[in-house]
Amino acid sequence: MRQRPAADTLRGAVVGGRRRRIAHALAFPALIVIAYLVWPFITLWQLDRALVRGDQAALGRLVDLDAVRDALRRKLNKDAIGTIGPLSDAFITWLEEGIRRDGTAALDQAVTLEWVRERMLAHSPSEAGLWPALSRVRFDDPLYFSLRLGGESQVPVTVRIGFTGLSWRVRALYY
Repeated sequence: MRQRPAADTLRGAVVGGRRRRIAHALAFPALIVIAYLVWPFITLWQLDRALVRGDQAALGRLVDLDAVRDALRRKLNKDAIGTIGPLSDAFITWLEEGIRRDGTAALDQAVTLEWVRERMLAHSPSEAGLWPALSRVRFDDPLYFSLRLGGESQVPVTVRIGFTGLSWRVRALYY
């Protein structure tokens, strides 16, 4: 058996070491990106469990009610820039009834954690959670993730989950 010269062995070790360092340098950022892409799905799973159990404390941590109300207020204010899409006739009717009944405080009184729970589970079979109702899940941009609940023949519920601080939370909900 022929032995490789010492210079070739040394060169092979140096090249192999460089490749390992490059692989290690690329692996860490890749793991960070993968973790960031998976994180909203973990939040979605936590949200699903809280909705099915009716866990108000967990919902309170996962839903930013002030942001949900603010998104709806901005949509209703024709001068403000809204972050949510078009509203359905059913949603407009619900809102008009609330305004007639409660006046300008309608959103604060009507948009509660229980309302969020009812809307998010509206298209799911009893106690089945969100998964059967999901018809679309996507990143809108690096800080927003959206879900569409309900099929084409239904009035879908759209949920926007945003990254704020150190967590993903429901920031808008409309149908």
